[in-house]
Amino acid sequence: MRFSINMCRGSLVDIIKLAEEKSLLIESIEQGPINDDMVNIKIKLLKDNEIHSVDSFVNSIKELNSLNTCDII
Repeated sequence: MRFSINMCRGSLVDIIKLAEEKSLLIESIEQGPINDDMVNIKIKLLKDNEIHSVDSFVNSIKELNSLNTCDII
């Protein structure tokens, strides 16, 4: 499952820590700038992850900042 995450005032480390908290296994992750305030992070999770953990992960990203988005790609 792949996600595109747009984060305001966040970083790659924040996403990795959040995935660890939710017991999710990451297959790959990459980061690129959008502008001075936003960063785009693409993350691919292993298929073995439980769906409720993935849902919780997505909700947690959105709760970190109201400008954050997380979409399945």
